[in-house]
Amino acid sequence: MSLSEISSKFTEKTLDEIIQKSGGTKHTSYKFGEGFKKGDSYLSRVYRLTVYGVKESDGSTLEVHLICKGMPDNMARRKVFHSADFFRNEINFYTKVVPAWESFQARRKPANPFNEYPKCLASHCDGENDFIALENVNYRGYGAPNRQDYISLEDAILTMRTLGRFHGISLAFRALEPENFETAARGLEETYYNEVKRSWYIGFLGLACNVAKDAVEKTYGGTKYETIAKKFLQPTPLYDDLIKLVSADSPLAAIGHGDCWTPNFLTRYSKDKHPKAIVIIDFQLARRASIALDISFFIYSCTSEELRVSHYEQLLKEYHQSACALIAELGANPTEVLSWQAFQEELRQFARFGCGMGIESLPMSLAEDDEIADLDDMKEDAVLTDVWDIKPFKVQSKRERVAQIFKHAIDQNYITN
Repeated sequence: MSLSEISSKFTEKTLDEIIQKSGGTKHTSYKFGEGFKKGDSYLSRVYRLTVYGVKESDGSTLEVHLICKGMPDNMARRKVFHSADFFRNEINFYTKVVPAWESFQARRKPANPFNEYPKCLASHCDGENDFIALENVNYRGYGAPNRQDYISLEDAILTMRTLGRFHGISLAFRALEPENFETAARGLEETYYNEVKRSWYIGFLGLACNVAKDAVEKTYGGTKYETIAKKFLQPTPLYDDLIKLVSADSPLAAIGHGDCWTPNFLTRYSKDKHPKAIVIIDFQLARRASIALDISFFIYSCTSEELRVSHYEQLLKEYHQSACALIAELGANPTEVLSWQAFQEELRQFARFGCGMGIESLPMSLAEDDEIADLDDMKEDAVLTDVWDIKPFKVQSKRERVAQIFKHAIDQNYITN
């Protein structure tokens, strides 16, 4: 396997630059690792790569473990998944947002700075040969859970704490250096919900609404949950609402992740299997938007109804306390920046977003491996619904997982009649 499989712009000079950023002088060799399974990435081709190098001043050697993402070879796949847009957004996150965060933290000197993301060691963005080379945090003990499984309470608590820190740095940055924050945020673009994307996404959204309506009908038929959910699950007004939610300004708008499902929170566990730390990955959908979008996405895509009934307020408090702690360390007043009352109101205004995203993420996470299309066999005239051709679930437990997010959102008055 050659470097050009990642990108024609990914060369041995790139490897030298990676080694130099890691403290060495030049690379000496490289080795590709095992590939990823079907369904692990729709937007890119993903490679594991180890680069070996030397530090000539003392003769010491080093090795750098990478996850490299490159544009799909199949042009139909690039077109269907708008790969260039998503690559550009993630590269901008790493080249515009992360440096601004790091400079802000260097000025503010928090005791526990936010750094729960992989380092970016190289990237290129021209719309055709894009790539990004990131630290492979698997070598620091981080790994992804099974995408079909519910998250445990202990994992959910750590995820919410980490998400609180992720948003906390932006909220403090916005409060203390608003111009610098807005400059960084302008580097991001909306990759999912805007008028330009409507014709691309609306057909799939119709399929997702049908799956969700079937799930609600067969779980809560004849109840207010069916009535209210079916009114919500109308593709055109729903897409209008999702555009409104992602574009609305709010005092609690921050740099959001945009794709807060379990596989993007890589976790390191202790020897006795307790979660100790999380690294957040995959920022293709990053956006400047309400913090409630990420929170509701995570809650409705990754937690069980049982966990929400018993521990929802606890999870919100864990998030809030974690965000406020970092906000205070960065020198802002957490009571002014993120009061509990303002946080609750933000959820009331924006948390229905999690249901709009959940009707996509849950069918994807619950799909069996043999139900996932072979992306490199896509034809030139393919559209999104050719690949994401989701249908109502045949298994009641899967229907319930979708239906229950609407029950919770309706009970919380996030979705009203």
